[in-house]
Amino acid sequence: MRHLQPMSRLATATALVTLGVAACGSTSSSTTPSASASSSHIGGSVTVWAEWTSTEQDDFLAAMTPFENETGITINYTGKGSNMDEALNASIAGGAPPDVALVPDPGELNTLAGEGKIKPLASILGNLVNNYSSAWNTLASHNGTLYGVWFKGANKNTIWYNPAEFAAAGLTSTPTTWEQLVSDATTLQAAGITPFSLCSDIGWPIADLWQNVYLKTAGATKYDSLAAHNIPWTDPSVTTAFTTMAQVVGQPSFLLGGTSGALSQTYPECVDKVFPKEGTQPQAAMVIEADFVVSEITANSSTYTPVSSPTASGCTPSSTAAGCYGFFPFPAPAADSANASAVQGSGDVGMLLNETPQAEALIKYLAGPEGAEIWAHAGGFASPNNQVPLSSYPDPVSQADAKGLVDATAFVFSLDDLQGSWESDLWSDMKNFVGNPSASNISSIEATMQSQATAALGH
Repeated sequence: MRHLQPMSRLATATALVTLGVAACGSTSSSTTPSASASSSHIGGSVTVWAEWTSTEQDDFLAAMTPFENETGITINYTGKGSNMDEALNASIAGGAPPDVALVPDPGELNTLAGEGKIKPLASILGNLVNNYSSAWNTLASHNGTLYGVWFKGANKNTIWYNPAEFAAAGLTSTPTTWEQLVSDATTLQAAGITPFSLCSDIGWPIADLWQNVYLKTAGATKYDSLAAHNIPWTDPSVTTAFTTMAQVVGQPSFLLGGTSGALSQTYPECVDKVFPKEGTQPQAAMVIEADFVVSEITANSSTYTPVSSPTASGCTPSSTAAGCYGFFPFPAPAADSANASAVQGSGDVGMLLNETPQAEALIKYLAGPEGAEIWAHAGGFASPNNQVPLSSYPDPVSQADAKGLVDATAFVFSLDDLQGSWESDLWSDMKNFVGNPSASNISSIEATMQSQATAALGH
């Protein structure tokens, strides 16, 4: 039977690795969906832990149904929420880990592989390794040995917009450069529409925003170096990111509620102001956060329609009619166009802790396309598996979201989640910056961050 756990907050990724991701496409060496799991009846059971709870848990288990039917193996699943890494490490220390675990970061995989706690997978997977680009396989490897299968990805390279608000301001397309984003914000403001509903919360959404700006201005190599503290927080590239971001957050009229209102806004309240519940009109045009905002948008109203253009028909700001939603990739400045396709995101990687026939069969299934196609069709999911066709995704928005992951020229995990004990300080520093984005305060913040990083990381 399946063991269910109560709902918990969606966890963010806790590691960073740069990827050169190959474009999505079929490979001649991939197996059929049934063969990817195992066409033989095995029976027995397998214990599985992951972070997914609530709706995500239900979607995961639905995606596993063909595996159970084909193999006769019962999946005993436990959703650990944001405590996944801690719970897994405790179970390993206690001598009773799950057979298979999916963790939200490659850092945990590297640690466990280095300790000999998880099993190599190349010989088990065979040709299924070709369902991922060499970059994704490298991300799931330790010292050149494959230890993981990336089952789920998430895209933070997204700005979500209300098409009706864009249309009301006369905007017929979405921006493709940072300069165009700032110009469109000015156009929205002139039309009496607040451009941004800023997510602040305790600071993590501002960190996500800043990290996108840094990635687009400095590039993935610098991003890696800063995350590892191999360059200081006083580096000129850091100043460039702050001053670039100040072009938006330094304009109180661009922010819903001005600076003070923006700083007091929690997540998902910030999403609700752009995509409100039925009977309420939107108060801003855009919200900057990851693709997980879709679950909040659709929870506010099941009638929201995903569209790929501000000019899509049927979109209206009326509180009595169905609304629409869409996104565009976080843009790079024109001078930094080489970084335009770099993506900040997260993901969940499957690992084998106990070498049983049931666990090995499940790892094969996770590496195949069948389960991922089922979850993709349900929505709220993207896969780096190159055998999952874009047609599996239910609408043009989710298709574009998934394509952004597989087409990324570089993929990095969230920088703030790599900072260990000073992560919460970093969030506070980001809120300090939004409160006062002046050049003098930027210099002060950078010096503070450099001291905090050095104290926490030891170098």
